[in-house]
Amino acid sequence: MTRLKRRHFLQAAGSTLAAMGLSQLDFLTQANQYGRVLAQGTPRKLALLVGINNYTTANPLRGCLTDVELQRELLIHRFGFNPSDIVSVWDNASTNDLKPSRENILRAFQEHLIAQAKPGDVVVFHFSGHGSRVIDPSPLDTEECRQDDNCHLNGTLVPNDPVTLRSDGETSVVADIMGRSLFLLTNAIQTDNVTMVLDSCYSGAGTRGNTVVRAIPRLTHGSSTVSEAELDMQMRLLADADISPEDFEVRRQLGIANGMAIGSARREQLALDYFFEGFHAGAFTYLLTRYLWQLSRSETAETTFVNLARSTRALAERQAHPQEPIIEFKPGSANQAQPLYFMNPSSPTAEAVITNITGDQIAFWLGGVSVQNITALNTVFTVLGADGQVLTRSDGTPIEIQQSDRSGLEGIGTVVEAGDLPQLEEGQLLRERVVGIPANPVLRIGLDDSLEDDMDSTRTALETALMAGNVNRIEVLPVDPTGSTTLDYILGRMTETYAEQLRDAGETNLPPLGSIGLFTPSLSPLTHLFGRVNETGVAAVNRLRSQFRLLLVSQVLDGIASTHSDLQISGEVFTSSGVGTPVPISSRSGLGNTNPRVTTTPMPFRAGEDILIRLDNQENREMYLSCLAIDSLGNFITLYPADWEAPEEAARINRNDSLTVPRPQDDLRFAVSGSGHIQLVTLVSTSPLRNVLRGLEAMARSRGVQRSFIQLENDEPLTVIEGLLGDIDNLSRDRGSGDATITTVTGSTQRALDTDVLAAFSTMIEIRG
Repeated sequence: MTRLKRRHFLQAAGSTLAAMGLSQLDFLTQANQYGRVLAQGTPRKLALLVGINNYTTANPLRGCLTDVELQRELLIHRFGFNPSDIVSVWDNASTNDLKPSRENILRAFQEHLIAQAKPGDVVVFHFSGHGSRVIDPSPLDTEECRQDDNCHLNGTLVPNDPVTLRSDGETSVVADIMGRSLFLLTNAIQTDNVTMVLDSCYSGAGTRGNTVVRAIPRLTHGSSTVSEAELDMQMRLLADADISPEDFEVRRQLGIANGMAIGSARREQLALDYFFEGFHAGAFTYLLTRYLWQLSRSETAETTFVNLARSTRALAERQAHPQEPIIEFKPGSANQAQPLYFMNPSSPTAEAVITNITGDQIAFWLGGVSVQNITALNTVFTVLGADGQVLTRSDGTPIEIQQSDRSGLEGIGTVVEAGDLPQLEEGQLLRERVVGIPANPVLRIGLDDSLEDDMDSTRTALETALMAGNVNRIEVLPVDPTGSTTLDYILGRMTETYAEQLRDAGETNLPPLGSIGLFTPSLSPLTHLFGRVNETGVAAVNRLRSQFRLLLVSQVLDGIASTHSDLQISGEVFTSSGVGTPVPISSRSGLGNTNPRVTTTPMPFRAGEDILIRLDNQENREMYLSCLAIDSLGNFITLYPADWEAPEEAARINRNDSLTVPRPQDDLRFAVSGSGHIQLVTLVSTSPLRNVLRGLEAMARSRGVQRSFIQLENDEPLTVIEGLLGDIDNLSRDRGSGDATITTVTGSTQRALDTDVLAAFSTMIEIRG
């Protein structure tokens, strides 16, 4: 997590929030005020959600309306907000809500938040849209600011208003809402329990590969100024607060005005509008809300943000796209020890919620489903009652809903047993029980226009680069600048234009100009996968074949690890020396990046330490353990079992017992080295993963080893993953789940993953040399 000295936060942070100069006005308020407020009655919960897609004077966005829906459904169904206490200001043509002009945003802020919030109430303000910068009439006077060429600028939220060109034809007047104003507005809210979430930035411009940047880079040396109305509003707010302009400038250097503030990226980084699987959303908003859908325990905002930031950073390291969220708390408060949104969730963890029942058709919001599994049309959900327990029939079997279709984040399905329909109600939460996993997973690669000289030959090479029998595991797609195509990676050449764009966004580790390699969908290069200068596209594809295998396997494992299981399995990752904080492994840990089942190291482990993994089996039956490690370069190593003479025996965890690996009799050490992140994928199943074990036994024999970790090479990762998918299907069918989940309305073939027979965990550990 990025935690900065309070007075430096505004200069160093890079989301709109960071640049705006938000800080504390009433800095004399004591932290114990918050404790007194909590002792009062049940607070009212108010939210103002702003989302702007259809900019008339800037590049349009596509995910901001989804962000509003993500927050709205989360606040209602997990945090108990009354729908009438949530105001949406967005450009959704199908509603009568306020449209996101400057006037409407400020009016809603005044009438809904300032006028209604009372001490002890909970307030959430969310903004998704473009950010920008304008001239700050009174720049912060700090040493850091004096060394910053852009310190004369103040970050802004950009409403959907026209820009007025001055008579000189070069400078313009904008309707932006300055950070100075937002500071004063939040100060005027009469409760300390205020959370701001800003998913925007001012770095970058336009599109990046297959994504869109949420920023309008209007200036670097001052060609835009705010309206007189903006400055007049600031003066009125100062007068209402009985604060002189001089005192205001002094006080806004101390920290944020109220509560806690969350930004989606640092100053030099980009807040991206992503196309996921059939829907657009802010990358950070989707990550944040999905995390909170899965959060199963009381957790401080600081802990929550440590987990979010570490997972985001680890994901960014693998995806080569730097995006690190930021957070700041009101100075002098104890807000970092309070939960995010100043309240714990009021309902159980879930993947979905029923939103409509018409006849026998059930619609449900999929805000808690992982992006890896969102495409599964045959997922089976259990239904939770008001007490948080699974609803059952008279014979004790669970009531289930099977998904048959999806539009964006709305799923459609029917009850498995028609007689169960009367027990269903809108607002009931759903949990995944059986998840459909593609039987023939593919890697989706876009061909960039920078390869135009040998586009056809490169396409042909890609279409046969990753064959498994008669099936190619690579799907070749065009790069869509509007972000309407889901891509895993982009194959392209590093050009001067791309290099300049990347340097402007703060990326420095760039491959040589003229080299070919893989980019992320946001056009960040995976530098270690680039080759020599002027390499042909066909040669690059041939060079990258082994990497394609590793990337595909990693993708499948992420999908498996993103599922939830109610199996009573927990544990931890720790050092043999006892130094450092153990990393928990548990069902519904609530920790994550795009995968909220990912747990992360509270503090980095030191290079040279020996790492141990302990699993506790609270089930009244034997369970079986398998564990893989993936380093930051994508290399796969099987960590457990490591005894290839009796792998099933080594993998067994006795009922109500524990297993710590490597075991003393394995005579092996899991010693970490270097710096970076290692992902541990832990699988615990009700029966041995026999297909996987047979494949690994053969690999061990070919290497002439009896006890050893195995680094997978060439086609071995694909062999392991094929075996794992077969094992998952067999386990699910043995339990009677397979036949109920293989039929899909699209005709695609999917394997069944029954979450009652397999628990999968992804644990990201950070190593520092």
